[in-house]
Amino acid sequence: MAPPRPISELATIIERNARSLEDGLKGTAEADFSVAFGAELQAHMSPSLEAARSELLETVDELRVRVAGPLGYLIPTLLAAPTLLGVFSTLYMFDIASHVPLSEGGEISYRDLASRCGIPEDETRRLVQAAIAFHVFEEAKPNVSVKHNALSSALAATQIKEIAGFLVEEQALSFGKLAESMRRYPGSGEPGHAAAVLAAREQIAIKQTGVNEEDVPDPSKTYFEYMADDPERVARFRSIMGFTTKIAGFKATYFIDSVPWADKSQCPETIADVGGAGGELCQQILRRFPNIKKATILDLPEVIADVKAPEDLEGRLGFLSYNFFAQKVTHQADAYIFRHIFHDWSDKYCAKILRNLVPALKKGTRIWISDTNVPDLSEGSHMKDQFTRSMDMFMMSGFNAKERNREGWEGMLAGADERFSIVSIVSPKGGQDSVIEVVFDA
Repeated sequence: MAPPRPISELATIIERNARSLEDGLKGTAEADFSVAFGAELQAHMSPSLEAARSELLETVDELRVRVAGPLGYLIPTLLAAPTLLGVFSTLYMFDIASHVPLSEGGEISYRDLASRCGIPEDETRRLVQAAIAFHVFEEAKPNVSVKHNALSSALAATQIKEIAGFLVEEQALSFGKLAESMRRYPGSGEPGHAAAVLAAREQIAIKQTGVNEEDVPDPSKTYFEYMADDPERVARFRSIMGFTTKIAGFKATYFIDSVPWADKSQCPETIADVGGAGGELCQQILRRFPNIKKATILDLPEVIADVKAPEDLEGRLGFLSYNFFAQKVTHQADAYIFRHIFHDWSDKYCAKILRNLVPALKKGTRIWISDTNVPDLSEGSHMKDQFTRSMDMFMMSGFNAKERNREGWEGMLAGADERFSIVSIVSPKGGQDSVIEVVFDA
């Protein structure tokens, strides 16, 4: 295998081919490579220009992978795959593209679009904004209204709509059965053993039994409760939570660098990490801030069952069994941390978590939230928008929950108790999470 080319060489190849395309298409409708509403859906090029475009796209792809690095490319790709499936299947099912005006400058408010599609306004806005992050649709007015671009208008065309339907309604189910097909029928070669057939048979069985028409017996039972009965899944989840403190964008250092605890006068003596799993965040906090005498993890018994404090933190790091829905907090601390907790829950459940915390709070107690503060969509940060909106779709799909912007955080806190108020929101450069400082009864 040839050694990798320097990334500066890749950039030169990209520039050379971009100039070839611009020069070759000068004076034509395709020259500006626009994806605005009304733009040509497919550029017509000579063989030489098609070769330049192909090399350009291949080189852009290579450059992106190498500059992002293994995790910087892999994690967003894994997250985007189910996000795009969910977004496009919902766009197809509710025919959202057809409800947006197909005219130059035509726009529709998220409220009216939601009414036409028969789905809640908040979910409509979040879904369409996720699509916008991946270049489908454009916002006319931030958080208020949406309009078509060339990509989204194509989804309103019958043939493209049918292609989308075939891929998201049939092929997506097939790929979900691919591993099962390979496990059950290795090397079979029989068409009836294909993943698509397994998926079709399952769908027929579901329709025949009517199981998909039954109401969920207990809608308050969460994904986490279903997971709790499987030790292997619990262990995997705990591992994931620990790993997120180490990957770029989610490193615990973004939180640690953003709190003012290096100043002894502002450093709490005791902290409690609610839902802190194996204590990875608190371990780093304790090593950074020696003035913190004790950190306590409050989490479900099955999550902390086999966890022990490292030798260097014995006596400073402890674990207590706690269910933030079923129990009031009795453990006293100077500050409470919630990292990646509230985005797992809808507002009404977040309110319950916080109300169960209130009995332990004193006037002026600080609550530190490490979670996403969703910014408005930006033309200059599509890749970050893609990650943030993918996370929001993941929360919607997995938990009926959400990522929140400042207005969403303020509304959620006020709905729990009017005595909660936001002191500051710090969004570290390079980090995915913000640090939200909340004070109680100030």
